[in-house]
Amino acid sequence: MTAKGTILIVEDNLETLKMMVHTLQTNGYQVLPANSGEIALNAMSGLLPDLVLLDIRMPGIDGFEVCRRLKAEHRTSNIPIIFLSAEAEGNERVEVFGLGAVDFVSKPFHQDELLARISTHLELWRLRRHLEESNSKLCQANSLLQDEITERKKAEEENKKLILELKNALAQVKKLEGIIPICMYCKKIRDDKNCWNQLEQYISDHSEAHFSHGMCPACAEKQMSLLENKS
Repeated sequence: MTAKGTILIVEDNLETLKMMVHTLQTNGYQVLPANSGEIALNAMSGLLPDLVLLDIRMPGIDGFEVCRRLKAEHRTSNIPIIFLSAEAEGNERVEVFGLGAVDFVSKPFHQDELLARISTHLELWRLRRHLEESNSKLCQANSLLQDEITERKKAEEENKKLILELKNALAQVKKLEGIIPICMYCKKIRDDKNCWNQLEQYISDHSEAHFSHGMCPACAEKQMSLLENKS
């Protein structure tokens, strides 16, 4: 059977420790027993428990100090701690919650009450971890989405720039379209204002073309003939 969770029990009374270990194992929990604060803290270097049952009064490192050290370490700061005590005064109860404990159980305790409190706080802890994992995944997804949005905006800006450049290029392209009236004798062209212009002037006004003058073969032959006749 899969364990319901791993619980570290820190109790210096060996009889009480054995009884708690038996009770929890019988109810499906994996148990890590420790009969001193020193052993409990050393156990944290390995597999971390899902919950800690911590006695207040112990020789050496007491429960308060164990709790302080667990809460001070990043790896163990979020592990739920339930304090155990046979003779806890009112100010001690206030102190345990001030240290970050989630609950307090008086000894001798009822088995059903202890199991109910353990089950409740384990479920709360699992829900909290699930929420943190979901939030982490959501943050990662949002980060990826922001990167994608940034890339899309960049691509859109580049497209806008290219479109503007294309429009500017097209605006500079002037075409001669439609029927152009041209004199059959002098070859002048009539513009939209009914004025007659030299062919070169008209083309220059309506396009980006530039002229360089030369002579076609037929004209060249004609000019040579004229020169020969004159001579």
